[in-house]
Amino acid sequence: MPSFKPTKLWEASPHTLAKFEIIGRYLYLWFAIVGSNSKNRRLVYIDGFAGPGRYTNTDRSSPLVALQSAKAAFDKFETKLRGTEFNFLFVEKNKKFAENLRDVFSAISWPSQFNWFVENGSFEDKIGGILEDLRRDGKQLPPTFAFVDPFGATGLPFKIITEILQHSTCEVLLNLDSDGIGRLVTAQTAEKNQSHLDLLFGDSGWRTELNPNLPMQQLSAQILTLYKNRLRSIAPYVFAFAMNSREGQLNYHLVFASQHYLGLEKMKEAMKAVDQTGTYSFSDDTVGQKLMVFDFDAPAIWAEKMQQALGGKWRPYSDFRDFALTETPFINPKAMLRHLENQSSIEIEGESNRRKGSFSEEKIRKLLIQKTLL
Repeated sequence: MPSFKPTKLWEASPHTLAKFEIIGRYLYLWFAIVGSNSKNRRLVYIDGFAGPGRYTNTDRSSPLVALQSAKAAFDKFETKLRGTEFNFLFVEKNKKFAENLRDVFSAISWPSQFNWFVENGSFEDKIGGILEDLRRDGKQLPPTFAFVDPFGATGLPFKIITEILQHSTCEVLLNLDSDGIGRLVTAQTAEKNQSHLDLLFGDSGWRTELNPNLPMQQLSAQILTLYKNRLRSIAPYVFAFAMNSREGQLNYHLVFASQHYLGLEKMKEAMKAVDQTGTYSFSDDTVGQKLMVFDFDAPAIWAEKMQQALGGKWRPYSDFRDFALTETPFINPKAMLRHLENQSSIEIEGESNRRKGSFSEEKIRKLLIQKTLL
């Protein structure tokens, strides 16, 4: 993905349009599910690099899609959501873009429960300042979804991502320009590049964990692995989707992090739906898929990986669910468990009348997968 700082409206690329579709599908569910909880009377959406609100080839944009998704959820579930306050914070460094974004929103009528704010400034300063105020006042972030989509490899301080995710009801979807970061790593002798990388990873540990002499494709995968491991020290449900062209060319990674398995489950469903449109494909370099992440017709290889990782002891169903979500292309472990059952490699503790091939989390207490012999 090229690093550039636009000064006027530009054309939205196919991967940008795919991003809007993903965000829209997910946020509709997020606003409906999280907002329906009577404990969550305030919801927050943050767009850290909001842009101008429109493109030369489409009127869609991530800020507008967020508001439209929230409105669709509100219209569908008004009875449950009428007591919920929807807050939208859009941060944009370019003053003209921020003004244009305000014009886009002002031209549309929104429900009275919707509050939107456009802040002209940097993501680091504006969101960092809000978090600092909350910390000083001893307050918590309400349920928040933060979309952080910078141009290029800079402007993404790990400290801020950490602070958002430390709140148990908050999630982050971010654009990790692993290729651009790789270029910074290979030119790390420049003091400015080292400073950018320290901010991106949260400390200087990357200097010993990344190998600047690797080919760029391998270095990008190493960067992704390191970044995911850093996120997993804060939030357990982390997965990265490589935005690939149909020719297999990597554009960048969309990295999602949540404190709850349901968030990752629904995000994977959104990715799967968009992938099937034929516009773009997704993969995760660290799970070994070269192009397609949502290949549900071949569970055998992933069942073997599950067997290697979790075999040899009785475990609750949740262990297999979490492995499927964070380490495989699958949304749940059922196809892999069915494969192992067909191989007579699994024992199940649960209801005696369970039908073979069915794996209901509510009915299964524990599972034992035979350990593979390496």
